[in-house]
Amino acid sequence: MILYPICLKLDNMTCCVIGGGSVALRKVRSLLKSSDKIMVISPDLCPQLKKLYKKKAFEYQKAEYKRKLIKNAFLIIAATNDQKVNTQIVQDANKMGKLINVVDVPRQCNFYLPAVVNKKGILLSISTQGAFPGLAKKIRQAAAVMIKKYADNVRILTKLRDAIKIKYKDKKIKKKLINALLDDRILELISNKEIGNLDQLTAYLNIL
Repeated sequence: MILYPICLKLDNMTCCVIGGGSVALRKVRSLLKSSDKIMVISPDLCPQLKKLYKKKAFEYQKAEYKRKLIKNAFLIIAATNDQKVNTQIVQDANKMGKLINVVDVPRQCNFYLPAVVNKKGILLSISTQGAFPGLAKKIRQAAAVMIKKYADNVRILTKLRDAIKIKYKDKKIKKKLINALLDDRILELISNKEIGNLDQLTAYLNIL
């Protein structure tokens, strides 16, 4: 079955990472970019996680995994080094209708973590639907280079687009101007600071 792509807002939603080793550390660091409510469940933490905990980056439940500990979680990542425990987490999470990801075991996940390019307001997710995560990372590296010219100018592009929508009521003119913002020539002029406002754009395109 083809995956349904989605971007999640995790504000005030509890994200639970079960495990305290280097894999859990990697998942916590990734979640910290999007979530302000992270819970780590593990009998112990690796040194790097301990440092983050001291900085109050996440809440910590010092315990072996128990079903009741994920009751209030919205999203769960199983990152223990015990596959039996991970399988139990999956079974419990599925019964409770939770989002669950088991590190490196795609068949047990109901969502995957894609390779991501996040540059100055542009978020690009790349997935091989769990088949070959390494390939997704390679594509991410190529994509990062490709979108740089857009990411570097996303602020001014957004400013120009908003100005066009406010000033022009004619749908044809509005569409022409917004489409022009994606033209490589316009992007180059914006990058060179030759176009920085709507008047300069319309003058270049000879549109009143």
